[in-house]
Amino acid sequence: MLVTGGSGMLGRDVVTEFARRGWTVASPGHTDLDVVFRPHLEALAQGGYGQYDWVVNCAAYTAVDRAEEEFMAATLLNGVAPGSLGFACHQNGWRFLHVGTDFVFDGEAGPYEEGALPNPVQAYGRTKLMGEDHAFQFCPDAVVARTSWLYGAHGKSFPRTLVEAARAGKALRVVADQTGTPTSTVDLARTLADLVAASAPGGVYHTAGPEPMTWHALAVRAIRADRRAQGLTDEPSVEPITTADWPTPARRPRDSALVSTKLGALGVAPMRPVDESLDEFVARLSAVPPATGGLA
Repeated sequence: MLVTGGSGMLGRDVVTEFARRGWTVASPGHTDLDVVFRPHLEALAQGGYGQYDWVVNCAAYTAVDRAEEEFMAATLLNGVAPGSLGFACHQNGWRFLHVGTDFVFDGEAGPYEEGALPNPVQAYGRTKLMGEDHAFQFCPDAVVARTSWLYGAHGKSFPRTLVEAARAGKALRVVADQTGTPTSTVDLARTLADLVAASAPGGVYHTAGPEPMTWHALAVRAIRADRRAQGLTDEPSVEPITTADWPTPARRPRDSALVSTKLGALGVAPMRPVDESLDEFVARLSAVPPATGGLA
């Protein structure tokens, strides 16, 4: 297995899960395999990095607001790189699994099944949809695993930001009119491994948590999980606000929740309830250093 982006929030848990299953995993660092650097990509296509059964792409530009100004950087990593990786896989007879996003949808008709028509409304979503298209163009049997509202212990995420703010005693105001499907990196890593183990046919799969909810609801439940871990029972104080109350450079979908309709046919189990995943998440936070970087 080759995992790109293996040092990121998702990639670290993917590498851990693959190794736990006894699979041989290569995960070169950015300086060794830069997925937007042509000489590295040419060497990969020529077998210079070895031979693999699968290449799993966890590398992504995830700074949604900054992508409005850094469209070219986001396009190279999210839009162009998946095609280059897909080409290398097709050339060598490897399978290719690429991680996508719920932000390919406009949020006006959610929740979304796999066959729904994408219509991104911000630069980030447009670059991610481009990446899906390029993955299939250069590797027709590619697997695209779309996920949503990802959080993990090894990076900066919305639940982590809210938990740390609550611990610091800050007043919290959170948007309550946007809906998605929060997804733990641990649970997504297990699902991606299950797709690999099942030799999933090419196509789009929705691989997100089982419970649609608003950002406000996620904030409350993440803080509750943290307080449970501390033996506290007081209820979190989080003010619900509207999207208009919290303007951002990039437009967010109103309801981009994903429905995973195709996994069951492959024998892939649903992800755990959100509260169970959040309990594990907050337990892991104390074991890792403070996160840096941009929010997805």
